Amino acid sequence: MTPRAFTEFSIYLQQRPGELAGVLEAAQLAGVEIHSVSTAEHLDRGCVRIIGSPEEALSQVCERLVEAGVGPVVESPVVGVEIDNRPGVVRDLALLMADNKINVRYCYLIPAIGGNGSALCVFRLDEHERAMSVIRNADWPTKGASGGESAA
Repeated sequence: MTPRAFTEFSIYLQQRPGELAGVLEAAQLAGVEIHSVSTAEHLDRGCVRIIGSPEEALSQVCERLVEAGVGPVVESPVVGVEIDNRPGVVRDLALLMADNKINVRYCYLIPAIGGNGSALCVFRLDEHERAMSVIRNADWPTKGASGGESAA
């Protein structure tokens, strides 16, 4: 299994109409292809997590947003792992991290980038580089090896 490294941009926004739309519009105008967007509430703000390409263009969009008073913006390394469409696959990845004493800060699923390949499970982890190595060297179960009802 080959993990993919991404830079995730976490943008903290005011809780008011149009904030998310403005960020996504700015990214589109800069030619950024958004692969993933995840939103959450954080205290009195919204947190929008975006993975897109080219990463340099998305970084420049975020710099302009900060200059305009939006933010803060935090860039974080994340790991995308191609997953099989089988019950328990996310649990298996979480157990792999737990067995190797690597903390999972959060994770979420994104569809196949560009419509090709498998979906990705994106992880924000402590010990990013070690986690990449653990995933690369894992004796990964084959399809159908895990029981359960859902992919999570």
